Amino acid sequence: MEQKMKLEILGSGGAVTAPKPFCTCTSCTEARKKNHTRYGPSVFIHGPDILIDTPEEIAVEVNRTELPQVQAVFYSHWHPDHTAGKRFFEKNIDWIGLPPKNKKTKVVLTETIAATFKSNMALMDSFSYFSHLGIIDLLIIKDDEELELSGYVIKPVQLAMDYVFGYEISGDGQKFLLIMDELKNWQPGAAAAANRYTLVYLPLGIFDINPFTHKRLIDENHPTLKDEQTIEETLETVQKLNSDTFVLSHIEEPDNITYALGKRLSKYYSEKTHKNIILAYDGMII
Repeated sequence: MEQKMKLEILGSGGAVTAPKPFCTCTSCTEARKKNHTRYGPSVFIHGPDILIDTPEEIAVEVNRTELPQVQAVFYSHWHPDHTAGKRFFEKNIDWIGLPPKNKKTKVVLTETIAATFKSNMALMDSFSYFSHLGIIDLLIIKDDEELELSGYVIKPVQLAMDYVFGYEISGDGQKFLLIMDELKNWQPGAAAAANRYTLVYLPLGIFDINPFTHKRLIDENHPTLKDEQTIEETLETVQKLNSDTFVLSHIEEPDNITYALGKRLSKYYSEKTHKNIILAYDGMII
């Protein structure tokens, strides 16, 4: 039987995870009581066995799964909610062997992401050190370069915020489009719009208006709306893409979306757009 790619969502949260320390809101309280966490943004694609992004909680996220292996790690951009778990690669160190027999993980960066790793948070210093230790194999590719890995083709997709990348992954007769964050002002090109995707993964966007009561939640002049995608803007992007399934993730704690509300919103937006829309949760496999 032919193997099919699957998407496993390790962390469905965003920059502010749930539960947030000391917070007593509904979603944080539920997250503590029912383990309905929304940890930092990260996904694993079964088939090519690649990981995208290492948030600060990545070790916890991986430990609660049954992942077979990690063939390679890709990054979407330099922001800390996507990179702060870079010590994940220290798992490869043989601490007691003499001589040590370290393992090695391939890490793939586009040229632009590599440049921003050099100029932000000393990220490239850490990756150069890991490379020196022999625990990662650092590969820098061109911004538009396709990479073949275990029979799958991974193609970077540069977003409107040009330091951020999504990825198209093709194989097994399937094609996934994965955009982890920073969707603001991105317009699918002709090629993307013409594609038939098996699955599209996008950031949910923030709720400036309550979809059920239509009450405004964020002042229309709030500066965050200049940089952050709203849910309605995300839905406009959904309408421009052709896919069997849309998974919306990077769900921020201030939006107070419990797992039950996520199901309700999935149904509501599916009916509104006439597309299959699913709000993500930690541990979801599609």
